Amino acid sequence: MSFHNLSDNDWQSFIYAALLLIILLTSLFSRKEISLSKTLKYLSLWLFVALLLIIAYSYRFEFEDLTNRINGEINPSKAQIKDNQITIKAAQDGHFYINAKINNSEIRFMIDTGATNVSLSLKDAKKAGINIDQLVFNQIYQTANGKALAAATNLKELEIEGLVFRDVKASVNQSDIDISLLGMNFLKQMKKYEFSNDQLTLTAEGF
Repeated sequence: MSFHNLSDNDWQSFIYAALLLIILLTSLFSRKEISLSKTLKYLSLWLFVALLLIIAYSYRFEFEDLTNRINGEINPSKAQIKDNQITIKAAQDGHFYINAKINNSEIRFMIDTGATNVSLSLKDAKKAGINIDQLVFNQIYQTANGKALAAATNLKELEIEGLVFRDVKASVNQSDIDISLLGMNFLKQMKKYEFSNDQLTLTAEGF
């Protein structure tokens, strides 16, 4: 960034830093017990630290992307969030998993385009603080293992890596399913969703 492109705030910060440096140098040179060589050594060290901080700040977004990519490789269930996009890496079994929070309880979901809505297992529903005894299991769903009963419920908030979706319709599956599902009613809240190679990208209208 050239000097003529500096904003007023940038100039203020630059002048403040320059004055601080002048005061520091004046203080060092005024101390007779500190030799010139030591002063230059300390000055070089501070300049090096300042340079590292400037480089880190300049490439902060690249470092964030790199961190997200590494997390995605290590833990495919951990979504990568950038702007209004959620990117999920496929797991070894080819499915897409994502960790979400319901009532501050972390639930692992599998994204399933064949599921009509968000479907919670009994175990995960209890974990999320849903009172199972108050539910009415009167909905019939056709699953790969046959027909299953489910009860309708409403999730006030479903949070994924700080992104909050409100008033999400869901159901609690009475059968012993292995994992909770994020179905089409969740995907339809997105502006678009697309599969590309081994990743799924969800694009929302905005948060």
